Amino acid sequence: MKNFLKRHSLIIGIALMFLYTWTIDLSNSGVLPFQVPFAVALTVGWGFIFVSLLMTWLTLGKEETAKLFKRFFLWRVNWKWWMVALFLSPALQFASVLLTSWRARVPADFSHPMIRDILPLDTPLLALVVPWILFEVLTNGEEMGWRGYILPRLQVKYSALVSSLILGVVWSIWHLPKFFGTGLNGDQSFLWYTLFCLAAAVLYTWLYNNTRGSLLLATLLHAAQNTAGMFLPVQFAIPGGIEQNILIMLYVVAAIVVTVASGAARLSRTEEKQAQD
Repeated sequence: MKNFLKRHSLIIGIALMFLYTWTIDLSNSGVLPFQVPFAVALTVGWGFIFVSLLMTWLTLGKEETAKLFKRFFLWRVNWKWWMVALFLSPALQFASVLLTSWRARVPADFSHPMIRDILPLDTPLLALVVPWILFEVLTNGEEMGWRGYILPRLQVKYSALVSSLILGVVWSIWHLPKFFGTGLNGDQSFLWYTLFCLAAAVLYTWLYNNTRGSLLLATLLHAAQNTAGMFLPVQFAIPGGIEQNILIMLYVVAAIVVTVASGAARLSRTEEKQAQD
């Protein structure tokens, strides 16, 4: 059984991640004829952590499981990668707001970002930024699955770029329940969203490989990305609509620049790929 799990660890791991998290998402959106308990629904982001640690323990043993878990606390990296993790996504999203405003010849509307609908508190926005980032870090365990478990196994066989693109497709497919009438992704095209995931996956791999596999930095990048979407008027930049495609194209441009500058093989000029058999 151990040999079977090890030979097929990538596929089995992905299947279990989808089974755990999709069951919660699809039940909450009304697609499934039942609803999971609220306490279980709260763990949807941690499903990646549970599956990744379980599969690593079953196939590689306790020591490798401990190493994987410790990647969440790998913080001793060059300061510039902290800057990338915290500010790359907000910078791209802010630029998309400005470009949308310029293209539409309409001033950007910063008066009502999404966070005001989620937390209708009479509190200055800046006072909510750090608590929201911490909330994202503590509740979203996706990076343990995407970068901690799946990416290293892909990089054993493929270049960093190809591994990123494969993971980007998986990442996009995982978000499909968000398009099943929940309104979470609005009217966004799934094909355009897939393009975003492909570009973003390259940027995440670039950060991951250059920080010796720091899941802490990858999680911060993810948290900063989600937080910027909440606090910047990315979905409400122009009254009457949003040019999400501009944001996606900025991610594509950033991914191309990173690939050219760092090389497709490792997405790094100084570090080896973070791979795991």
